[in-house]
Amino acid sequence: MILGRYTLGDIAHKIDRDKSTIIRWEQLGLIPKATRDSRGWRYYSREEVEKIIQLIKATDYFQAKEKVALAAQNESNGAVKKFGYGVVTVVVLMMLYSLLGLQLGKINGVLASTNQTATMFTTVTAGILDVVSASTSNSFTGVSVSFSSQTGTANLGALRVSDARGSGAGWTVNLSANDWKSGEDVMQLDYNGTGTDGDLGKMCLIVSAGAIRSAAGQPTTNITKGGLDCFSASQSQIDVYTASSSWGKGDYWITDFTLEQYIPSNPTAQSYTTTIVLTIS
Repeated sequence: MILGRYTLGDIAHKIDRDKSTIIRWEQLGLIPKATRDSRGWRYYSREEVEKIIQLIKATDYFQAKEKVALAAQNESNGAVKKFGYGVVTVVVLMMLYSLLGLQLGKINGVLASTNQTATMFTTVTAGILDVVSASTSNSFTGVSVSFSSQTGTANLGALRVSDARGSGAGWTVNLSANDWKSGEDVMQLDYNGTGTDGDLGKMCLIVSAGAIRSAAGQPTTNITKGGLDCFSASQSQIDVYTASSSWGKGDYWITDFTLEQYIPSNPTAQSYTTTIVLTIS
C-alpha cells in the first residue's frame, strides 16, 4: 500500500475474497469504480475502502444483489443475441424479396428492456475542532514598585475558533495559566493565589465586555459566555465560551476579554512572564 492509497489486494485481504470477485462487483455496479493511476492500476482512498467494506458486510457479500445483477446482465446479453439473429433473418428475407419479387409486409420489432438499480457514493470528510488563531504575545499594564498592592490588566486579544467536524457535538473554550517567572525556572509571582499581601498574586478573567460573533453571520444564541472567575488552588481552568449541542458549527471570533493580575505590595523590580493556554474541546 502506498501511503494514503489502498489496492485491490488490500480490500481482498480485509474481506477474505479474491481480487477477481471485487472486479466482478465493480463491473456489476455493486461497488463504485476505483480510481486508476498512470499505469491503469486500481486504487482507493481510506474513506472509499471503509465505505466499500461496510457495504459488503451489510449486504452479506452481495449474495442477493449479485444474483439479480447477473440475471439482468444475462437477460440483456440474451436480448442482444436475439436482436442479432433477427437482423440476419431480416437480411435473408430482403434478399429473397429482391430475388423473387415477393411483397413482404413491414416487420416491427420491439426490444424488451430491464430495470436496473445503481448505488451511488459520495464522501464528506470531517474537519477538526481547533483554536485557529490567537495573539501569541501580549503585555499587562506596567506597575512600579509600591508598598501597596496593585492590579495589572491585559486584553486577552482576539481568538478565532473553528468547528469543522460536522458532528454538531458542541464545544468549550477555556484557558489555563502558570506562575509568573523572570527568565529562570523559579516562580516569582502566583497566578492562583488568594489575592492578599500574605500571598504572591492572583489572576482573574474579566468577562463583562467579552463577546463572540460568527464569521459567517450565524446566530450565537446557544453559545454562552463563562462567568467572572479566578484561578486558585482548586481552579486550574476557566471557561470562556461554551457551545451547546447542535450549535457552534463553523468559524467564530471571540474578543474583548480582559485578564487582571493582583500584585502584592513591594514586588521585586523585574520583568515577569506567564503563559496562557487556550484550549477547545
